[in-house]
Amino acid sequence: MYVDPQKITADKSSMLHSSNRMLETILRDRYKILKQLGSRQFCDTYLAKDEDLPEQPFCVVKQLSPKDLDPLFWPTAKRLFTTEAEVLHRLGKHDQIPQLLALFQENQEFYLVEEFIEGNDLSEEIGLGKRWNEEQVIVFLYDILGILAFIHQNHVIHRDIKPSNLIRRKQDSKITIIDFGAAKQISPDIATYKGQTSFTVAIGTPGYVANEQANGNPKFNSDIYATGIIAIQALTGIHPLPKDITTNEIIWRNQIDINPALADILDKMVRYNFQERYQSADEVLQAIKSVFNQKISSSLVISPPVLPLAPVTTTPKTQPSVNKWSRGELIAASALFFALLAFLSTLIQLPIFIKLLKENQATNIANQQTQTQLNTNWIDYHNVEQGIKIKYPANWERQDLQNPVTAEVVIFLPSQENDNDTFPTKLVIKVEDLSKRPMTLDEYTNSVIWEIRQFLQEANIIKSSSATLAHRPAHKIVYSGKYQQSELVTNMEVWALKSNKVYIITYSAESEKYAESLETAKQMIKTFEID
Repeated sequence: MYVDPQKITADKSSMLHSSNRMLETILRDRYKILKQLGSRQFCDTYLAKDEDLPEQPFCVVKQLSPKDLDPLFWPTAKRLFTTEAEVLHRLGKHDQIPQLLALFQENQEFYLVEEFIEGNDLSEEIGLGKRWNEEQVIVFLYDILGILAFIHQNHVIHRDIKPSNLIRRKQDSKITIIDFGAAKQISPDIATYKGQTSFTVAIGTPGYVANEQANGNPKFNSDIYATGIIAIQALTGIHPLPKDITTNEIIWRNQIDINPALADILDKMVRYNFQERYQSADEVLQAIKSVFNQKISSSLVISPPVLPLAPVTTTPKTQPSVNKWSRGELIAASALFFALLAFLSTLIQLPIFIKLLKENQATNIANQQTQTQLNTNWIDYHNVEQGIKIKYPANWERQDLQNPVTAEVVIFLPSQENDNDTFPTKLVIKVEDLSKRPMTLDEYTNSVIWEIRQFLQEANIIKSSSATLAHRPAHKIVYSGKYQQSELVTNMEVWALKSNKVYIITYSAESEKYAESLETAKQMIKTFEID
């Protein structure tokens, strides 16, 4: 979850009692409770370690205890608790949002397990007397608005954006948004282009809640309002911020000297009337980029300086007179010139020849391996629950997953795959449920391409085209990029829709090994069927 494990303390008696009771408890024979991180009205939060995984990584366990609650509040508490799991599941895997790991019931108590984010929350960085400079605020806005754009695109309003729910990750100083218990999921057919949503119960933290959200009618730009408030708080060191008693607008520009362009952007983010605010996170990002793109670039990427070229000076030389050369000397010089030219040409072409030779050898090896794979026996795979069939080589390994979080159903790996590889070659089948957010094939395609370009390191869309999968209209893309510490990886991904489900097959390998099993992967995809 959220803070440095070495700094965690439990200073409330109720927390101490609960912590002592839960300490060293092992849930599901897997998650060992280490200490308490916090306590709220409806749930307690613990730091734990996952003893099933290598290196036993930290994770966060949230506990909802029905026996400790007034029966009158139990339905609301359970709804808020399960909402976080549903939203994290819906959002899938995003680099700056904790990943849902498990949701289960044990001994009549409910538990949610999610990814641990090591770092410090922003309440430690901003507050009374603490101020950021303009560049820090611009980079902060650029970072968090990118996450909000993704969240809103998935029809979710966070509803509790505040400093304590924003974690500066220790490993790279990026902002991570946590605590989706107050989030509201919006059906695509309810939300309009102006962010209109249905009426709901008022939830949020005073000082960061927009007027419409306080009245039970949150909008997507209610999150933008809260983000703007945090930015102004960081600049001024003041919270809560004073308001004009007539207009209800935030009063803050008289507190500091600030770039008028940045002040105008912040003012528009925190307008009292949501219709006068930016209507989307992308709209705010564009406004920031148009004015401060250079500051963002210099803060996020450090480029080597461009050294000036040395001035070119010419020294007049006396040209030899041809008339002074004998005929024999001219012939000898010409022969020497053409010999030298031929030698230089050989030097230039030699690396190209060597490269072509290596590429040809690699292609021949890949073709031989592919032919060997295609000549092997094939096994039928049939998943009745998901209604899918596919054939795979008998010498490939199969791993059944049925992961409700990532939507992965099964993974196939070549037999020659090295366990020590940073990124293993694999073919993955996923089945995603779109019933809560129906999409057309084009809409889903656009969302996938947007996510690749937004979140994959060194993303490069190599090819994007229409295709066929299981005799249905489909789309196929080939793209490359880096996953965490891996080498460059190339992916071929194809998907088709049927009955509010999307069926996705992805072949992935390190780019240098991509060709080795490509033909086998293509043959497997051709055998794929949907019941």
